[in-house]
Amino acid sequence: MKKALLASALMTLVVPVCMAAGPVGFGDSPTNYGQPQGFSLNPMSDIATLKKNAYDDQLVTIKGRFTKQLTKDKFEFTDTKGQTIVVELDDDRNWSFIRKDALVEIVAEVDKDLMSIELDCINARNLEK
Repeated sequence: MKKALLASALMTLVVPVCMAAGPVGFGDSPTNYGQPQGFSLNPMSDIATLKKNAYDDQLVTIKGRFTKQLTKDKFEFTDTKGQTIVVELDDDRNWSFIRKDALVEIVAEVDKDLMSIELDCINARNLEK
């Protein structure tokens, strides 16, 4: 009886400690708390860096402005250094909060082909009030 009682007391102490020390993602960074596990957003400082280093299907964040509409759902995006890239805003989302030439930060998936690179915007956030 004493062994069973001791075992159950130890289990109530050990289980919460093991659960608290569980994985927080594929990296051990404490900044991953509250985010989906195994994903990372790669902040890009400018479009030249993005074009040089990004790979297909990579998730990136970048700051800039939508400066020109090219087609129904494709826009020219200009970073803070004046470099441009084509960004697609799918019509399955409401993008009405985005204004022309307003500073935004976008989260996008890189669409890299043999001869071109574009971004498929997943989310955008206004940086100007």
